[in-house]
Amino acid sequence: MLAREVHDRIGSGLALALRRLDMLETTAAGSDPEAAARLEQVRAAVVDVLCATRQVTSALRDSTPAVAPFSIEDALRGFVQAMEISEPRVDLRVDGVDGLLPAAVADAVFLAVREAMRNAVAHARARHVAVHITWDARELHASVADDGDGFDPAGVGERGSTNGLLGMRERIQEAGGVTTVTSAPRRGTRITLWVPVNERNSRHV
Repeated sequence: MLAREVHDRIGSGLALALRRLDMLETTAAGSDPEAAARLEQVRAAVVDVLCATRQVTSALRDSTPAVAPFSIEDALRGFVQAMEISEPRVDLRVDGVDGLLPAAVADAVFLAVREAMRNAVAHARARHVAVHITWDARELHASVADDGDGFDPAGVGERGSTNGLLGMRERIQEAGGVTTVTSAPRRGTRITLWVPVNERNSRHV
């Protein structure tokens, strides 16, 4: 009972606030860098509280393995809708059963994919963004590909990963997964994620 109330009343409100912040960030990115930086700090704080709320919700439930309390597909479609943009066109395809995903995996993948989508919209000047996420009981694969400007991944790393790639890599790594970035100037960008769903399924790279 208490877990449901925390999720429905607090978690849902935070998720809505996060979607609105994402929309404001996208709008401010090209016009007011200082405002965009402040919004990024607020978004990070809301994400932390949202993750903590989900952890509390899972802990309040029984001792069975915690699964994601939300749909990745619904959350990402809500993000696209909240951005209220006509270009780039975003095609989202999700193949998987939400009940198979542990909460930690779902959180990491959702936040990483959302960041990749936000970068494509805000920075890539792309016309098309294709997002595909698929998983089974053993592993999850995700890709975010755009036809935008592209960049030199090594150069971004040297500048401190200002577009969130470092945070994305760290988040997926903490979930036991691997992030691959393929890009070049004027050739678009593809970000792929691999994350184990079953804790016994590990890959050494």
